[in-house]
Amino acid sequence: MKSRIRRTLVETFDDDVAQQARLECLGGHASLRIYWRVHLPLQLSPPRAYPRGETTLMAMVLPEDADPFDSAEGLSDDAPTAGQMPFVEMQRYLADIGMPVPSIDTVDMDRGVLLLEDLGDRLFEHAVEEADDLAEIRELYRQAIDVLVKLQTQVHRRGHEYGDGSPCIGFERRFDRELLTWELEHFIEWGLEARLGEENVADLVEPLREQFERVVDELLALPQTLVLRDFQSRNIMFKQADWILIDFQDALVGPFVYDLVALLRDSYVELPDEASAPLVDYYADRCADEQLPWGEDTDAVHRAFHLQTVQRKLKDAGRFINIDRVKNDPSFLDYYAPSIRYVCDAVEQLDGFERLGQLLSRVE
Repeated sequence: MKSRIRRTLVETFDDDVAQQARLECLGGHASLRIYWRVHLPLQLSPPRAYPRGETTLMAMVLPEDADPFDSAEGLSDDAPTAGQMPFVEMQRYLADIGMPVPSIDTVDMDRGVLLLEDLGDRLFEHAVEEADDLAEIRELYRQAIDVLVKLQTQVHRRGHEYGDGSPCIGFERRFDRELLTWELEHFIEWGLEARLGEENVADLVEPLREQFERVVDELLALPQTLVLRDFQSRNIMFKQADWILIDFQDALVGPFVYDLVALLRDSYVELPDEASAPLVDYYADRCADEQLPWGEDTDAVHRAFHLQTVQRKLKDAGRFINIDRVKNDPSFLDYYAPSIRYVCDAVEQLDGFERLGQLLSRVE
């Protein structure tokens, strides 16, 4: 992997930069991609001009022989399979509509290496952990919600195309019935059958599927927009007084509230309902200010938020077991319980889903 990065550095800069650069592996968490910090050499004669005048870059490296369209997340059957790498396509669109995203300096698809702007190490997660009190935490989340509302407003006003009129990949795929259901099946397969044993949950599977179908029906009836899919505390970074988005390659059209759930029902930073409910109100008010159609009915936003919480966090819970069993990485198991707590809290606040609560209570 290091040799691929150095060959990309040769073509981007020259042999001296490539050989003298120091490479620091940062891993990839649950991603297919591995990230490396590239420390560019300073003592060169003549001195080199580096992008933005900065002396570090971030190298995103794909697994060898990887399909650039491959994703750890499911995609609907009509997802496009040709063209530029989704990360590059989405960065282009988001930058075009004025969203804060890292610059891409080099795309070397032959080697599966991208050289990106280095945003440093400060995550939204760190800012929340270091906050002095709940008031400061709420202000941080309001800032993140402002970024989300800006995204949704720009998409609503600017449309689905790049500035040159070509279509953006994110609008060519969507959270359709198949994909929403697949994510819930992920919970059945891993959160129930793999974790507890198929024979122990066999009588629950079909009744749960009936309830899940009702959840999916309501989600599909919601207003739809572009969702980044993983808008949470480890995918928002702080640099030079700005919050910057870093994870958007899996963006697609989905329920308007999806990214809000990803943010406020984040498994890594657990917010109690008394903290999140006022933030849902804030989101609805900001949407109303920007004349987004779903901001007109705050009660409907809250119901959508709870419905999406059920779907998203059950999928997350199954995913954490999957990562442990398939990738032999138990580091995400601690986040299973918070995900399920979110689901149970949401079900309690959803009229008409008492049966789902009863079924889940038998295993959680």
